[in-house]
Amino acid sequence: MKRLTEIGLKKGTDKATYHNFTEYYDDIFSLYKSPRILEIGIYNFSSLDMYLEYFDEPYVMGMDIDDKSHFLNDKWKFVRGDQSLVSDLSKCVVDNEPFDIIVDDGGHSMKQQQISFGYLIDYINPGGYYILEDLHTSLMPEYINHDCQFTSLEMLRKITNNETYFSNYIDRDQQIKILSKIDSIKILQRDPNIWNDSVTSIIKIK
Repeated sequence: MKRLTEIGLKKGTDKATYHNFTEYYDDIFSLYKSPRILEIGIYNFSSLDMYLEYFDEPYVMGMDIDDKSHFLNDKWKFVRGDQSLVSDLSKCVVDNEPFDIIVDDGGHSMKQQQISFGYLIDYINPGGYYILEDLHTSLMPEYINHDCQFTSLEMLRKITNNETYFSNYIDRDQQIKILSKIDSIKILQRDPNIWNDSVTSIIKIK
C-alpha cells in the first residue's frame, strides 16, 4: 500500500476507500513537494485534506457547484461554480497562474468533463498532470448528454490516436492545440473484470 493510499484511507476519500485510484496517483504525486493543485468536485473535503497532509506546503483549490465554504480554512481556497461554464472555470485561474495537478472529480457528465478539460488544459505547468476521474460514466447512459457526439473515454482514445476532432464541446482550434500539448494518456481501471466501474485517467502535459 502506497503512502497516498494510507493517508486517503485515514481521511476517508473514496479515491482510496473504494476506487483505489490513490495507488496510481502516488507515482506522480511523489514527484512534487509543494505543488499547485485544483480539484473539481470536493464533496466532503476528504481528498483535499489528503493533499494537505501528503504534500509539504501545497497550494490547494477546490471547486464545487454546491457551497462548501463551511469546510474552508486558511490552508486552501474555494471557488463555487458550475464546471460546464467557462465563466465559472475561469474563477479558478488567479492571475493566470497555472497548476501542477488538476483533478476532475466533478459531476461526471460528458459535457462537464469535456468543457472542463478543454478549458483547464491551458492552465497546467509543463510536465504537469490532468486527472480525469470516473470515466466509467462514459458507459452509463444517464451521464451522456443528448447532444454528445463522443463520450469522454472515446475523446481520450481519439486524442491518443492523434485524431483532430474529438469533442463537440471544445472549439475546433482548441482541439488542435490540445493535441500538441499532451505527452501521454493512461487509462486505468481498478478491476478489469468490472468493465463499468472505477476507471480513471492520468494525462501528462508536455
